[in-house]
Amino acid sequence: MFRLGTFGGLALTDADANAVIPQRRRLALLALLAVAGERGLTRDKVLAYLWSESSSENARHALEQLLYSMRRQVPEELFQGTDPLRLNTRVVHADVVEFERAIAAGDAARALAAYGGAFLDGFYLADAPEFERWAEQERARLSADHVQALRRLASEAHALGRHTTEIDIWRQLASADPLAERAAIGLVRALAEAGDWAGALRHAREYEARLREEVPGAPSTGLVALVKRMSGERAAVHAKEEATVEAGERYVIERELGRGAVATVYLARDRKHDRPVALKMLRPEVASGSDAQRFVREIGFLARLHHPHILPLYDSGTMALQEGRLGLFYVMPFVGGESLRQRLDREVRLPIADAIHVAREVADALSYAHREGIVHRDIRPENILLESGHALVADFGIARALETAGGEKLSVSGVVLGVPAYVSPEQAGGAGEIDGRSDIYSLGCVLYEMLTGTPPFTGATRGAVLARVMTDAVPPIRTVCPAVPPGVERAILKALAKQPKQRFADAAGFVAALGQAGQTT
Repeated sequence: MFRLGTFGGLALTDADANAVIPQRRRLALLALLAVAGERGLTRDKVLAYLWSESSSENARHALEQLLYSMRRQVPEELFQGTDPLRLNTRVVHADVVEFERAIAAGDAARALAAYGGAFLDGFYLADAPEFERWAEQERARLSADHVQALRRLASEAHALGRHTTEIDIWRQLASADPLAERAAIGLVRALAEAGDWAGALRHAREYEARLREEVPGAPSTGLVALVKRMSGERAAVHAKEEATVEAGERYVIERELGRGAVATVYLARDRKHDRPVALKMLRPEVASGSDAQRFVREIGFLARLHHPHILPLYDSGTMALQEGRLGLFYVMPFVGGESLRQRLDREVRLPIADAIHVAREVADALSYAHREGIVHRDIRPENILLESGHALVADFGIARALETAGGEKLSVSGVVLGVPAYVSPEQAGGAGEIDGRSDIYSLGCVLYEMLTGTPPFTGATRGAVLARVMTDAVPPIRTVCPAVPPGVERAILKALAKQPKQRFADAAGFVAALGQAGQTT
């Protein structure tokens, strides 16, 4: 199998990443056919693109010589048909083909993974002006599709509360077009919502300065004023809340760490033991729909879990906040490392050995908790923390505690628990009682993402993702990541079976399967 890379340059490489066919005109032909897709290109079209400056007879002779030389150079047949010519996609995997298929399917994450830079960046044919015009048009078209995919992913990240991902996407958009107002506003708002007011203000100022310099007379966007107004309003609210929280309480909130659909996470100081902790304050709509005493009782039960790969729960309770509102919170150790989500945002895919190592440690934690009768119900990269080379599972049983304490009130409030890309089919279908095999499914999704860069099922809306979870077959892993051992792929596919009875009976079985398969990596 050969790989044709068209984004960020143009090169054909073999399975060992060695360059094949370095000649520029031969590579140009492959690029033309890759973009043409199944319809292919007639020979007349190829001649017009590559030999527009030559006579018809000379051009046809040059094409025949080129095709003959390429067949001698590569033993596999790179082409299908004779007129029109088509790229043999069973032999050549082209990134632009993968990108366009992902765009057509509405899979923005897969499209983004395929896009590695501007189309044919730095590649040119000096004596082929028609090819150069074609390349410029395709570069603009594909770039526009890439921008739309990024915006779609930013919208999804915003809906899921993934601030780091959303910020990174808007940064890419702003970098690609520094004068684009939409990208500037998106980045400023994402930074502000993540609590990085200094970053939001800095980018707003830089954008307005750049706009004044490059577009003299352009009206002010008001971005700087917007950030200052938002920051002032937020600071006033926080000052009032924190002053109330500190008064006579055990925990002193120092700063916000992040926000999710259910809670806001703060770095706090435990006065009693003089140590930093992570304090999670349930969002008002969640707290108001929950029975505080029942929630605290559930947390007390979960706090009994003791395992090296489970982040323990220290405490829970209520505290008075502004306007007489009662805040419902729980406390965990503050972990100085990063979440698996943060690492995936940075690296996209993990080395196979690292991914299996993380999955086995999480599965080991699940095996212990399941024996204790506790199902996590919300296994996803955000809830897996990485510290000193080991995985720690956070928020164990919190989803169940919220459902127990909230019941129908929580549903009425509009709060939705669980991220659709990681929920099991039985969760997606609203099954009242689920067991540990649901967690095994979710862990299978996480491992799939660690290896391929995206969860098995994605979509434009929550409903679209859940529909795919319920009905679609799992896309093959080794198509995206051929280096994954077959045994690992089989273990993941078993974990992702639609029916619980077709999965591993327990997490220990998943651990064992990964261990056996991992020995071959």
